[in-house]
Amino acid sequence: MDEDEVADGIAFPETGAPEDCEFVLGGGTLGPADLSWIGRELREYYDSILREPAPERLLALLDQGRARRTFH
Repeated sequence: MDEDEVADGIAFPETGAPEDCEFVLGGGTLGPADLSWIGRELREYYDSILREPAPERLLALLDQGRARRTFH
């Protein structure tokens, strides 16, 4: 990997981004407000997923796994 493909010691694989993509490694920094906003958005997203009920099929598969471990 050349120097342009490494930022802060982290190697980024080739992403195959479109040619008109404006993403540049090391092209900017996020301030505390940006990081705080990203954190809030991620927490809201993950919390909404956790509030969703588990699908019945998943619960049935989990129950089958418990039965196999208990009786076999």
